[in-house]
Amino acid sequence: MAANLRALRAESNWTSSALADQAHVSRRMLQLLEMGKVNVSLGTVDKLARALGVTTGSLLGKRPMARQAGATSIEQVLASNLQSARKERQMTQEALAQQSGVSRPVIAHIERQARNPSLQTLARLAAALDLSVEGLLSR
Repeated sequence: MAANLRALRAESNWTSSALADQAHVSRRMLQLLEMGKVNVSLGTVDKLARALGVTTGSLLGKRPMARQAGATSIEQVLASNLQSARKERQMTQEALAQQSGVSRPVIAHIERQARNPSLQTLARLAAALDLSVEGLLSR
């Protein structure tokens, strides 16, 4: 994600202050993200992706893709993908919790769109489901 942020910001000729203002995040947070030195929430990643005009999942992948107008919220995409992947593998929330080390209540909250998980939490869930974080966040 750090490389994508730097490249997209440079491509758009934005200063770190301008992107931070547009995304409603602190300039320091953006700088730490661009250095890959902070664990950030999905909400923050979504704000940056929206400001840059790319999909949230693709910001974490190899090639950022343009965001379509009226796109489904990232919370809905995550909840749907998490439930689908878990059910395809015939896993309960409890089994996923044991595999991932993420508590069952946190998984339940994510599936109900009542939680703004960190990228670290998403990485643990994705690994337990044998998915990439980008895959977990992409339609």
